[in-house]
Amino acid sequence: MMKYSKEQMLDMYEKMVLSRVYEETVIDFLGEGKIQGGAWHLAIGEEAAQTGCLSALGPNDFLEPTFRCHGLMATKMDINKFTAECLCRSTGYQRGISAIVHLTCIDEKIIPANGILGAGMPIAVGYAVSLKRRKKDAVVVAMIGDGASNEGNFYEAINMAGIMEAPIVFFIENNGIGFTNPISNATRAQDLSAKGTAVGIPGVTVDGNDVLAVREAVEAAIKKAKEGIPSIVEAKTVRLRPHAEGLSVETRDPKYIEEAKKNDPIMRYEKVLKELDVLNDKKISEIYANMKKLSVDAFEFGFASPYPSKKDLCDEGLVFKTIGGELL
Repeated sequence: MMKYSKEQMLDMYEKMVLSRVYEETVIDFLGEGKIQGGAWHLAIGEEAAQTGCLSALGPNDFLEPTFRCHGLMATKMDINKFTAECLCRSTGYQRGISAIVHLTCIDEKIIPANGILGAGMPIAVGYAVSLKRRKKDAVVVAMIGDGASNEGNFYEAINMAGIMEAPIVFFIENNGIGFTNPISNATRAQDLSAKGTAVGIPGVTVDGNDVLAVREAVEAAIKKAKEGIPSIVEAKTVRLRPHAEGLSVETRDPKYIEEAKKNDPIMRYEKVLKELDVLNDKKISEIYANMKKLSVDAFEFGFASPYPSKKDLCDEGLVFKTIGGELL
């Protein structure tokens, strides 16, 4: 018997497809010269890891994303406002001031992303401790990449979380390479979830291309977090694009990428859903078409929006008003 309803499973699939199609739309607009490269760190190939993680959160739980979450945030937030923010337009969540790097919206349970690798981890612990002290029935799930797990901030954060029994889950999205540096060149650890052992917190490693396995692992970790046991969930996956569109070229062997495509998380999940009679080819085509329209319309909304005014750019009160404040 499946743990999740057909509606829940279909919802995860739709979010995975939207994430993929949204980021493919980014590539289209980059190719047409309508947007600039450099800031678009795409997660194509990582949809199961990201969607599985996000879908495990309850309505009161907070997420700290990374800057490799464009498609994911398009499924979580208002897609028009999110896209406008990515395009630095005044109709975005922070009136075009933050873009993706410092994106936040406390109302939607998104705590500030951070442009410095690993630097968001101690901040996320602070949010989690605040939730605990306010006796909120909520946790923080803080996302991080494999490369950032080698930063000092990460070790300090997991140590502090353990000491303070913070309601937090550290989610490591291990795509096997940090910028152009393979994980094997960065650490001897076979499983990054084992890094919690040094500070006395548990960890688990799962197949990051299996959306159901990821969701179950994060749900279990959230349950532990609410009991005062922070932990690490590592999802092993592969990104199918370079580090950042228009910023870096692919340094990995093309054969490696082609082999990874055989384990495409969306195609894998489609097989599961077809066997359960949740999906068929017609439904798949309809979903892709709908998600493409959503994505293109969101960018058109952003393109049609004005850039922020000088007043907005220079008003410190407005800048800091959106970065956090009270935890609801």
